[in-house]
Amino acid sequence: MITISCHYVPDLSVVESSVSGQEGGYVSVQCPYSAGYQNEQKQWCRFKYQRCYTVGRTDTSQNSAVQIRDDGRRSFSVEMSGLQKSDAGWYWCYIGDLQIPVHLSVSDAPPGSAIVTTDTESATDLEPVEFCIARN
Repeated sequence: MITISCHYVPDLSVVESSVSGQEGGYVSVQCPYSAGYQNEQKQWCRFKYQRCYTVGRTDTSQNSAVQIRDDGRRSFSVEMSGLQKSDAGWYWCYIGDLQIPVHLSVSDAPPGSAIVTTDTESATDLEPVEFCIARN
């Protein structure tokens, strides 16, 4: 008897496709990727300004309010701090030639506070990669 099972595994995804924070606060985005992209360049980009932040870059062209790190376990994280209203909009997790959009909303901070909220809406419109396993 031969059993065949098929699974969909995206090469790049996001844990949250929409995040929100308050002015002065921060947000964090996780971008998991498949093993085949371990050695590819990972970036966080904002199309509006054609600006990308890269894992491992530490020169002065990087914005200190954006930190991007690869955890070495097939996921890179982006942290944006000191949020401003002008930070709101569309961003992309990039790896190699793949990209996944993430929308950032920034609301007014209540006077005297810097509370951060996160809208955890899963990304379901991903282009999956199909693989099958055949067993005897």
